[in-house]
Amino acid sequence: MGQKLAGLFVIGAGFIIQGLVTISGIVSARLLGVEGRGEVALVIALGGMATQLTLGGSLANSVAVSLADRGVRARDGLRHLVPTWVGLGVAGSVPFGVLFIFLHGDPGATYVWWLGFMVVMMALQGMGFRLVTNALLGESAPMNRVAVATLLPQALSTTTLVILFVAVRESTALVVTVVMATSLAIGLIVSVLLLRPARLPKDDETDRVEGRKLWRMTRSTYVSSIGPIDGLSLDRALIGAMLGTAALGLYAAAIALAALTSTLASGMAAVLLPRIAGAQRDPAAEHRLVVRWLGATALMLAVVGLLVAAIAKPVIEIAFGQEFAAAVPIAYWLIAASALLGYRRILIAVLQGRQRGGSASWIELALTPVVVLGIVVAARMGEPVGAGIAMFAVAVCAVLALGVAVVRTAPSRRVGRHARGVPIAAARDDD
Repeated sequence: MGQKLAGLFVIGAGFIIQGLVTISGIVSARLLGVEGRGEVALVIALGGMATQLTLGGSLANSVAVSLADRGVRARDGLRHLVPTWVGLGVAGSVPFGVLFIFLHGDPGATYVWWLGFMVVMMALQGMGFRLVTNALLGESAPMNRVAVATLLPQALSTTTLVILFVAVRESTALVVTVVMATSLAIGLIVSVLLLRPARLPKDDETDRVEGRKLWRMTRSTYVSSIGPIDGLSLDRALIGAMLGTAALGLYAAAIALAALTSTLASGMAAVLLPRIAGAQRDPAAEHRLVVRWLGATALMLAVVGLLVAAIAKPVIEIAFGQEFAAAVPIAYWLIAASALLGYRRILIAVLQGRQRGGSASWIELALTPVVVLGIVVAARMGEPVGAGIAMFAVAVCAVLALGVAVVRTAPSRRVGRHARGVPIAAARDDD
C-alpha cells in the first residue's frame, strides 16, 4: 500500500507541477513575446545544465541512496559536507553565466550581464534544491513534507507571474527570471526547514556519511544521473545558439506541453531509486517491484502522452497566441520523445539501484553525440521541428538499449563498497 500511495503522490504532484509550468510558460510568453520568452528559456536551460553537471545530478541521487542505505538523517549525515558543496557550487555556476553572455550575442547590453548573473543564481539554487529534496527522500520524510518541498517553488513562481501579468501586461526577461529565482530561493529555505532535526550533536561522527565513499558513488553513476540526452538542455542551448532566441521561444512553448510525461517519470524515478537500492537483499521482491513499476509507468506515460497530443494544437494556438502556431508540429514530436525519455529514467533508476549505473552511463554517453548531431543538422536546415524528430529518434534508441541492460542484470544481493557496478580500483581508494 505504501508503494501505491507513493506512486499516486508522484503522479498527482507531477500533474500539478507540470500544470503550473505550463501556466508559467503561457503567462511569460504573453508578458514577453517570442524574443523575450527565448531569453528566459536560455537562462533556464543554462541554469539547469549547470545544476545537472555539478551538484544537482549524480551527487543528489547518491545522497538519497546513501541516506536510505545507512538509515540516517540528513542533518546528521551530511552537514559536515555542506561548506565544501557551497564552494564547489559557486565555482561550477559562474562559467555558465559567462556562457549565457557569449551565446546571447549582445555583451554590450547591461541587462544581458544581469541575465547572466541570474543564470548563476538559478544554478546555485537548483543544486541546493535537488540536494535537499533528495535528502528528504533518502531519510524517508513523510510524503506531505516532500509535497510541500516539491510544489512550493513552482506554485510561488506561477502565482507571482499571473499577478504580474494582470497588473502590467508586459514585462522583461530580467523581471521574469528574478521572480523565478526568488521563488526557488524561498522553496529551498522551506525545504531545509522540513528536514528531520539532528539526532546527534555536531561533534558526534557516528552517522556521518563518508565524503570519499559518497564521491565514489557519484563518479560511478555520473553520466546516467545527469542524463545528458535531455538533462543538460543541450537541445535548447544549441537551438538558441544556432537559430536564435525567437526559434528557441517556439521550441520552449512546445516543451512546456511535452515535458509533462518526462516530469512525471522523473519524479517516479526519484522515489523508485532508494526503494530499488533497499530491495537488493531480496531478489524476488526486487523483481516484483521492478515489474510493477515498469508496467505502471509505461501505461501512465502512454495515456498521458496521447491526451497531451490531443490538446496540443488548441492549447498552443489559444493560450500562447497565433505567433506560436509554428510550435505545434514541434510539440507533437517532443511529446512522443518526452514520454520515451521519461521511461528511460525509470530504467536508469533500476540499473542504479542494482549497482549497475555504469552500464546506463555508457549508453547515455554513446547517444549524447547523436543528440548534438541531430540538433546541428536541424539548425543548419533552419527547421526547429527537426530537433524534435532528432530527440524522438534518440529516445527510441535509449529505451531499447536500457531495456536490454535491465533484462540482462539482476539484483546485486548486497549493497556496499564492493557491490557490483563500483569499480574495484575505486573501492581500493579507502583501503
